[in-house]
Amino acid sequence: MTREPPAPTRPVVLGALGPPSQGATRSASRTEVHTHPDHAWWSDYSTRAVLQLLTESVAEMVGFEAAVLCVLLGDDLVTVGYHGPEAMREFIFQTDPVSVLDPLVDQAETWGRFRFLATEDRQGALPGHWVSLSEHSGHPGQVTTDAWRTEDALVAFLRDDEGRLCGTLSVDSPLSGLRPDHAQRTLLERYAAHAERVVITAFERDALAFHVAHADAARRAVRSASVAAGGSLSEVLDRVHGPLVEGFSADATWIHVLAPDGAGSGALRRSDGPTPPSSAHLHQLAADLAPVLWQQQTVLVRGPGDLTSGLSDLAPPVAEAIDSMLEQAAGTVALVVPLGVGQECVGLLGLARGADRPAWTAVECELLLELGHDLGAALRTAQALERESAIVDELRRTDEYRSQMIATLSHELRTPLTIIRGNVEVLQDLEPGADVTPFHAALERSSRRMEDVVDDLLLLTRVSDPRHPLVRVPVDLAAVVHDVAATLTTAAAAKGLRLDVRAPDRPLLVAGDHVELDRMVANLVSNAVKYSDAGTTVGIELAPHGDDVTLVVADEGLGISAEDQTRIFQTFFRSTNPEAYRRPGTGLGLSIVSSVVTRHGGRVEVDSTLGRGTRFVVVLPRA
Repeated sequence: MTREPPAPTRPVVLGALGPPSQGATRSASRTEVHTHPDHAWWSDYSTRAVLQLLTESVAEMVGFEAAVLCVLLGDDLVTVGYHGPEAMREFIFQTDPVSVLDPLVDQAETWGRFRFLATEDRQGALPGHWVSLSEHSGHPGQVTTDAWRTEDALVAFLRDDEGRLCGTLSVDSPLSGLRPDHAQRTLLERYAAHAERVVITAFERDALAFHVAHADAARRAVRSASVAAGGSLSEVLDRVHGPLVEGFSADATWIHVLAPDGAGSGALRRSDGPTPPSSAHLHQLAADLAPVLWQQQTVLVRGPGDLTSGLSDLAPPVAEAIDSMLEQAAGTVALVVPLGVGQECVGLLGLARGADRPAWTAVECELLLELGHDLGAALRTAQALERESAIVDELRRTDEYRSQMIATLSHELRTPLTIIRGNVEVLQDLEPGADVTPFHAALERSSRRMEDVVDDLLLLTRVSDPRHPLVRVPVDLAAVVHDVAATLTTAAAAKGLRLDVRAPDRPLLVAGDHVELDRMVANLVSNAVKYSDAGTTVGIELAPHGDDVTLVVADEGLGISAEDQTRIFQTFFRSTNPEAYRRPGTGLGLSIVSSVVTRHGGRVEVDSTLGRGTRFVVVLPRA
């Protein structure tokens, strides 16, 4: 019984059979081969057994000592069935390029599916191992014109339903010693037709299994994304990575998700662990490329030195971006797939493979393009849920802010109201002609405090409202500093403080709102006075620095703890220092300072040490 050949690893071989002729080389065909993962039927014993049985049947029923059945995978011919001398088996199961068939196409006589090339018609040597078995079979050579000669070749070209070559069936050394007659040729044609159908069926079965496996991987990826859609977007990306890597034999994935405002975010993930997120430059390139691919409903394949896409205007930056991602992913070939829902592009999916992986197939491209729709919908759902969660958090913070504002305002207004009510009651009980001056002063102080709170709230609302645009006019910030210092000199002197003002006497202009800038300076200086003790100095320094103006307000007072410094610009925040908390304030002053500075295109910084003083620095652009 003919022994079953070892399972080949890739499509292999040739036409007429035999060992290499003496002195010939097989450097092109004696190459190391590897398992081709795109064809599951290599590991299917039943399919291989059918192909082997078919090959044996051709040889035995038609009357040939040897027969070889090959299939075409890529550009290689691979032996899948062999019947003949055992000594030849080693040479038969070797990969040959499909180019070994060229002499048959150019020189051979057509017999239906078969091509017959007679020894006497051959022009030059055939590539590969095309030496006849006749000299090894023990069959005596014939001298008639119909005798099968040493280097005769008879090969059937097997084609699929679209006429594309899918394999070959070759026979050698007829038992009769004669070239096939009409009856044998008819029988050979029938076997070739049957072999053609068996090979096509094997490929179709393989393609179906391949499609089902990848479709299952795609479903698992989408299912994972849908399950994780209740979490954050990063959780969705984490969950789809595994099914994509496993189902599509990838070494890495990267996904760029576009936000509704056009911004992008994403990360690269390798099969052996996460890789740091890509740069903002790559995000921008992905944002430019994704809508184009989505509109064209096409994928992009990037390999070594090759960009396969009709995107000539985007090719250089796209190639740069994909090459950068491939370098991070330790891959050599990338497949880039657009993600979207309906007419809306959601983002970009990239899959990378290393040099030891096969090329991307048309089936994979088609499946991943379909996956782009389902995965795009899952990602958009995750984004919507994430935005909804953010809105809920914002509403919660707003509610907490409202509660805090009400509590703070109640506290700040209740104290002066209590004083006002008490003094009014005392005034009602006084005898005519009594001295009411102290009570009037208390009423005035309390009403002024209430007025300050209301003014601060109104100003904070104004500078924080984006619907209230800033009307810029030239403002002399030096004059503002001198006016504020003059106003607060009396209050500072009453506390035993000294104001040290260092500001130019000439105009120092910034573009902005005079009222807002005046309140910003006043809040900084009044805070310094409030939290300083007698015998210390409050310094105010204003100076130009290139295109900016720098205002520094420094004191030697209570100082601010490192923890409080992270929150001092928040609305209604009061220091956690008990000593500072005992001094009156609304917690609005520094919030107004921060809002005004930001509105005017500047920045504010604080440097403070608890118990040693505080230094605020404001930088504004010059007009």
